[in-house]
Amino acid sequence: MSDLKSLEHPTLKVPYEVLNKKFRTTQKTLDREVSHFQNAVQEFERDISSDVAMTDTSHISSLLSGMVEKLKVLKRKADEGINDELQAGMVCKKRLEHLKEHNSPCEAIVKNWRRRRLDRMLVEYFLRCGYYNSANKLANNSDLNDLTNIDLFMISKEVEHSLANHETSKCLAWCHDNRSKLRKLRSTMEFNLRIQEFIELVRQDKRLDAVRHARKYISTFEDTRMDEVQQCMVLLAFPTDTGLHSSISILHYSFYKISISERRGLKMKKMYFYKKLRIKLNI
Repeated sequence: MSDLKSLEHPTLKVPYEVLNKKFRTTQKTLDREVSHFQNAVQEFERDISSDVAMTDTSHISSLLSGMVEKLKVLKRKADEGINDELQAGMVCKKRLEHLKEHNSPCEAIVKNWRRRRLDRMLVEYFLRCGYYNSANKLANNSDLNDLTNIDLFMISKEVEHSLANHETSKCLAWCHDNRSKLRKLRSTMEFNLRIQEFIELVRQDKRLDAVRHARKYISTFEDTRMDEVQQCMVLLAFPTDTGLHSSISILHYSFYKISISERRGLKMKKMYFYKKLRIKLNI
């Protein structure tokens, strides 16, 4: 029984973390929208207390329209947040009901639970190995979409595809969304992405843009990763027609190759992949 609890811990932990994240995101969004509405109310109260403003009915009408619009935005985002939380809560409920079947007195139910559990493990294995199409087909055929973490892995797939197209924006957005937990894990992913963007600018001989990029994003890592920062800054001192240019091209090629080549035993894709698992599974 203890082994079962250990194996099935992520089955409940992941949707709970998703629900918790959706709740915190909705709370921040609503707090921001409420603040916007309160500012609009204060502006309205300040203007109607002015005798000069009272003579300008069009201005007062504009303020009222702005308040109504902000209330509509607040209501829409509240509805969206509640719906997201309800969906995440339903996933938690379905997984709890699924795990309860293990203790059913009916042997047929237990046998069916074991079969579905095996299918779940296969789906998770396919996802971890990058076999997304196989995982999708098995999950759909066995009705396991709510019992597996396929949605989270699809996000990983999108990031991998964007990196394969030499784009870093989606991966950086993911890093921003999970910055606090990545910091706890002492992840260097964001730093590596910023360095790659710098190398790309140097490779394209956009040196002023590279300097601006370094000042804005890389300077924040000077205290912890000074050696790597200094090595990259050396690239600015050499023209692109020297032998060092070929080294820059190799760095440029290798970064994206690492990002999409898990089969070849390279790292970047695994770095993103397993950092995400550690965050979602809390391991």
